[in-house]
Amino acid sequence: MTSGSARPRNRRLPVSPLAIGLAVLLHGVLFSIMFIKVDSHVKQVAAVKSLQIKADKPLDIIEATAIDNKVLEEKKEKKRAIEREKQRKLAAEKKRLAEKERKRKAEVKRKKEEQVKKKKAEEKRKKELAIKKAEAKKKAAEEKKKADKERARKKAEAKKKKEAERKKKLAEEKKRKADAERKRKEDAMRKQMEAKARAARAGQAMSKYVPRIQAKVESNWSYPPQGPEGCNPTVRVNLAPNGKVLNVKIVKSSGDPYCDSSVKKAFLKASPIPIPLDPDLYSEFKTIDFPFRP
Repeated sequence: MTSGSARPRNRRLPVSPLAIGLAVLLHGVLFSIMFIKVDSHVKQVAAVKSLQIKADKPLDIIEATAIDNKVLEEKKEKKRAIEREKQRKLAAEKKRLAEKERKRKAEVKRKKEEQVKKKKAEEKRKKELAIKKAEAKKKAAEEKKKADKERARKKAEAKKKKEAERKKKLAEEKKRKADAERKRKEDAMRKQMEAKARAARAGQAMSKYVPRIQAKVESNWSYPPQGPEGCNPTVRVNLAPNGKVLNVKIVKSSGDPYCDSSVKKAFLKASPIPIPLDPDLYSEFKTIDFPFRP
């Protein structure tokens, strides 16, 4: 080995089908040409020997030579025609293979361009789809924002309306309560005044009718055996609106059963006893705790 960097190993280059075909065709043509030349040379030698053999015959040598030259020329022309045909076929095959290779490369190029075109179309489609999705997403976001805003507005409006209704109801309730309280106070005052007036009239009527009641009961009273002295029970009398005695009960005894019984009987006999016929005063005379004092 020599010094220095080593030579790189011989690499085998890729051989195309066209090159292989041309090489095979070329070897065939060369083999044919060599075969034709050898055959021609053998025939020429045979012809010369034949001429030499026949040289002793009385023939016209010039005429024979001309004929041979013509024959040879025709053979050469035929060989040239064959060679031209072979060359034509070789050129045609070369052209066919070249056209086939051109078509193959064109097809490869077309497929590659088609792939590139498809890839670009797919990228364009994806880009357009992405843009549409982005636009749809943006539109959806805007619509959601708008809907949220509208919902918030309606909610605030409903809340405001509800608050206004609540305040209105509260004011109405407050007014109703105030009116009810005012009416209650007015009614209470009216009732109080009526009660006072009724009590005053009842007091006047009571002071007027008590002596009458006392007189009528005494007129129907039968003295107890020990006499009227000390016979002073308090009697609860239930009266009808017309003064009829409905019930009599001793609520405070005089201490003498005979006395109490006699007074009770006197009230029943005195029915109806005199009371005011005014219905407003009946409540004051409906039940009377009457102190019997003869």
